[in-house]
Amino acid sequence: MNKQLLNSAKAIVALIVLLALLVIVMGREKSLQVVFGAYEVKPVAFANLELTPKSNQFLVCPPGFCAATPHMLSPTFAGPADALQRRWMKMLAAQPRIEHGAADEAALQYDYIQRSGLMNFPDSITVRFIPLTPDSSSLAIYSRSHYGRSDFGVNESRIRAWLGALERP
Repeated sequence: MNKQLLNSAKAIVALIVLLALLVIVMGREKSLQVVFGAYEVKPVAFANLELTPKSNQFLVCPPGFCAATPHMLSPTFAGPADALQRRWMKMLAAQPRIEHGAADEAALQYDYIQRSGLMNFPDSITVRFIPLTPDSSSLAIYSRSHYGRSDFGVNESRIRAWLGALERP
């Protein structure tokens, strides 16, 4: 029994050392691709978006804007969509590990990647600013993880925190 336990411990240590060497030699991003496969950031069309069965995503939309049922309804913000976009950009500038992705200026839709601190896991966030009236606007946000089936609520927590920051004056 002790010999089996010792062999198991040696195998675990060897695996950890092997993974550490992989990260050192290839870097975190390439190591993630080797272990989990490459990820692709696909364009989001909120009007016909279908959520996956995985729990590692969070969708926020105004009523009737998204084909999929959102996890949360978007708040309505005072001011036009371009003012909301400026507030978003200011708020986003204070967030760690954000990379800007594709942008459709005409549609007011933007993609971002935010990476986890320790393992550098990429999460994609797509936001679209929606004019409601000349003096009010809203937004649709789809935040999702590329790896795994669960994210332990990270996408939901991120978006709720960001919306909270936008709602503060």
